[in-house]
Amino acid sequence: MHYSPNMTTVIIYSGGSNTTAVSQYIAEKTGGKAVSVQEAAGLDLGSFDKIVIGTRVRAGKVPSDLSDFVAKNKAAIDAKDPSFFLCCMYNDDKGQRQLDKIASQLGFQKAMFFTKGKKIVKEAGNPVDSFISSF
Repeated sequence: MHYSPNMTTVIIYSGGSNTTAVSQYIAEKTGGKAVSVQEAAGLDLGSFDKIVIGTRVRAGKVPSDLSDFVAKNKAAIDAKDPSFFLCCMYNDDKGQRQLDKIASQLGFQKAMFFTKGKKIVKEAGNPVDSFISSF
């Protein structure tokens, strides 16, 4: 499935201000809806064409509210060709290894990591645009 402007997209996120900034940017660019993982608990995931999951990482772990949500809703998420992003401190091989480990633990194939999310979404041609184009 490739992203088209007619798709309905939900971006479900957990974490701090960088994750929030990236989630809101994706929502703005796709015409989608960014919601915290707490707000997502009340959504009908089947009503969306595309699901994007985003989170921060701290000490090598993602927030338990996000990992619990993904585990509980895995079938519904997987049915929507999900994409995953991670906001982390590293922009090198260490960031990629962290992403690979966490994406594998959560069961996501399409994944990308970002550093300095609040800053990069303000830049033209930022990596988040590449991520969106991978939908």
